Amino acid sequence: MELLLGKPSADRIKEDIKNRISSFNRSPKMMVLMNEEDSSSVGYVNAQIKVGASLGIEVVVKTMKSSEEEYIDEIERINKDDSIDACMITRPLFKGANELSIFSHISPYKDVDCMNPLSLGDLFVGKKDSLAPATSRAIIEMVKDNNIEVEGKNVLVIGRSISVGKPVAMLLLNMNATVTIAHSKTKNLDDLLLKADIVVASIGKQEFIDAKKCKDGVIILDAGIHYLEDKIVGDVKLSDNIGKITKVPGGVGSVTSACLMDNVTTLYERRNGRK
Repeated sequence: MELLLGKPSADRIKEDIKNRISSFNRSPKMMVLMNEEDSSSVGYVNAQIKVGASLGIEVVVKTMKSSEEEYIDEIERINKDDSIDACMITRPLFKGANELSIFSHISPYKDVDCMNPLSLGDLFVGKKDSLAPATSRAIIEMVKDNNIEVEGKNVLVIGRSISVGKPVAMLLLNMNATVTIAHSKTKNLDDLLLKADIVVASIGKQEFIDAKKCKDGVIILDAGIHYLEDKIVGDVKLSDNIGKITKVPGGVGSVTSACLMDNVTTLYERRNGRK
């Protein structure tokens, strides 16, 4: 079993960001709106602050009350503020929140994680140079950097979120893979696993997928990360029949931060006529 590390991809993307930012008139700036009820996002957001600072990108966090009106008011303020290049909203939102309503207010010109339906639409129709959500793009970067051939392959994406599962399925489809999307309610998951050449695990449940049920030599891209008392695991339970799998931690997650900062940089460039 070969472990695929994210560091080479992350380092390549970060070096490119530094080179581009060196000619900017000011530091790119991202505003993060974090739900006060969502303690699970604190670690992720703190990591983005650290990564951003290392690259010369300012990341500012505002903790939001559980109010749709407050979210929309703050988003509209961000949309009008020329000093802010990107807006990210952590998920999950508060209980009962209308995500579509809230995300629809983000300007596509500042939508760093492609939550606005217009941003997702650009991705789904294959618009050239459209942004992709950071985690889904991180998976594709690791596919390319590790010379994983996806054209004509049977790829099983397990997970259907708008931030990972659905967009990565579209990205792989655009690369001529034969893509199947499964989820926690899929009845014939074992049959699908046995047929898949490549599995993308993005269901958000610890060791939900037993790799023993996959074909020998399967390639697995595990986007999950779960903190247990004595270890950190992904969405996949490891097995000796795996050919290649992204390391958890140290795989997709490390590339995700780099891709997020690359999206911030791209949004700055577009707003300032550089791209």
